Amino acid sequence: METLNRIKIKYLCILILGLLLTSCEDFLDKAPEVNITDKDVYNKFFTFQGFVEDMYQCIVDPAQGSGSDMNWNFGDDVLISPSSWFTSAFFDRGDYWWWTNSNQRSTFSGTIGSPSNTTSIDRGYWQSGWYGIRLSNLALANRDKMVSGTQEEKNLINGQANFFRGYFHFEILRAWGGIPYIDTVFAPTDALKLPRLSYRETADRITADLTKAAQLLPASWDETIVGKEYLNQNTGRITKGAAYGYLGKNLLYAASPLMNGLATGSYDYDTELCKQAAAALYEVIRLANQGYYGLEKWDNYKDIFYTLESGVVPRGKEIIFANPIYLRRVSGQGSGDNILTFFGGWLYAGPTENYVKNFGMANGLPIDAVGSGYDPAKRWENRDPRFYYSIVKDGDRQIKNVVNQHTWFKSYYVSEAERGIHRSLENSMSGYGVGKYRDIVCNSYDNGWNNYTYEVPIMRLADIYLMYAEAVNEAYGPTTVPANISGGITAAEAVNIVRRRVEVSPGVPLPDVDARYLNKSDFREIVRKERAVELAFESHRWYDLRRWHVSHLMEYREKFVLDFDEAHTYFSERKYSTIIFEDKHYWLPFPIDQAKLYPEFYQNPGW
Repeated sequence: METLNRIKIKYLCILILGLLLTSCEDFLDKAPEVNITDKDVYNKFFTFQGFVEDMYQCIVDPAQGSGSDMNWNFGDDVLISPSSWFTSAFFDRGDYWWWTNSNQRSTFSGTIGSPSNTTSIDRGYWQSGWYGIRLSNLALANRDKMVSGTQEEKNLINGQANFFRGYFHFEILRAWGGIPYIDTVFAPTDALKLPRLSYRETADRITADLTKAAQLLPASWDETIVGKEYLNQNTGRITKGAAYGYLGKNLLYAASPLMNGLATGSYDYDTELCKQAAAALYEVIRLANQGYYGLEKWDNYKDIFYTLESGVVPRGKEIIFANPIYLRRVSGQGSGDNILTFFGGWLYAGPTENYVKNFGMANGLPIDAVGSGYDPAKRWENRDPRFYYSIVKDGDRQIKNVVNQHTWFKSYYVSEAERGIHRSLENSMSGYGVGKYRDIVCNSYDNGWNNYTYEVPIMRLADIYLMYAEAVNEAYGPTTVPANISGGITAAEAVNIVRRRVEVSPGVPLPDVDARYLNKSDFREIVRKERAVELAFESHRWYDLRRWHVSHLMEYREKFVLDFDEAHTYFSERKYSTIIFEDKHYWLPFPIDQAKLYPEFYQNPGW
């Protein structure tokens, strides 16, 4: 996002220049910002865009605003010590108030204070979201003051502002439920009396903003007159694809069982909203068909998540939406030779055995399918290649270049057996590690840390295909082309496109979904497993389980670990803990003081 930073710096220079031109006497008599008028900011595109850049600074980076150690995953996917201060441990105990604790960091809270402070890495959906909403409202309220701008420039300003107003409302909505929709700029003297809307009402307002944004924003900034000034340096700018992606995501969430249950009492999908979601999501697929986006090749799959060659993850065509690069994400070099201490610190979040079971076989079948070939005694053989990419298992090499004189040869390999050197609170209690974001050379022997940077994608094309498949399946079934989408594809084809990117061996793709699952109910489970596998540890699982209205089911509450000996003569699945989950846990509680501001802004039930 080099261009964003350039414009931001130039905009700040204008403000600083205004201060420098103020005399000492004037400085004593006036606030420093008095000489900067609305005209200075909003009159022309260049300075107006500098103001808009602050909205980008409110985007939450899961990896940086979370305390690390996979502390952006809160579902059944990871296991961490109950004694830790990480959010997932508190959520497991049913303590959702923990997000309001000022002594912790999470994607929900971030840092108290101005989220636009670029020296801080802590952003949270609550503080940063409301701040970003105010900025977007200021931009939209002052859009008519840009008298010197071209129509293209006005569209870019309005499109970004509409997008961010919808986007920040969505991030708050999906965690806390219905909220007031703020579409005006409040003065200090205004009385705050806006009532909470229902989930559906809030989602409808988001839909309106994101629809407007999709109409105004370009498919690529490089194709605009403004963007050509910084050709090939516009990575990270909000585009038509991001607007359609979040429009579809917002509609799919509103259509999901939890949200539809709130609106109608029926905890099933709203098929009409699914049709609308599919149509919006297909607009992103249509852009991919035109070359604007594309799935990363399997050989380059790691480029989505980390790099060893520069300070910025490549962000190829698969990335639809991402956060600005606040700081390089090299946090936690671990204890030298141990790949399991991925993020460092004194605790590690390991994948649960129950989550690992979502990864199917190399023949394309789930592990529990007849004919899958899964052998519990050889459970790590012939698995979906994404298993070997995302999961660190016992016996995996974790140091590339062996040091012959090293006194502990076993530490060159992952040792997760019951008495293994990596089976502890400091490493992993579950029997597994996460390999998705780090290369084997990231240790003090191979010294692969020098240019290492990782990133948690916020929205990528594979997610678009899978959300589209979910929406189409619920509205039409897995093998029917949607009637409302010109040139559309079936739900099954969308999933298969994602699977075919995976190579079982060079040039041999992972097989398509087996025909026995091509009915609506079975395919629903296939889509859900595919999301668990493809989007593992990318901050989707907790949200998915909630919107599917399954978080209260015991199969998603029990966390299992895998016990085994060094020779692998036995494997035993052991229940380690059970997530405490009641109906109230489907929504986060609002901060107590803010839920008491006025009667129309009431607390979520049960809190």
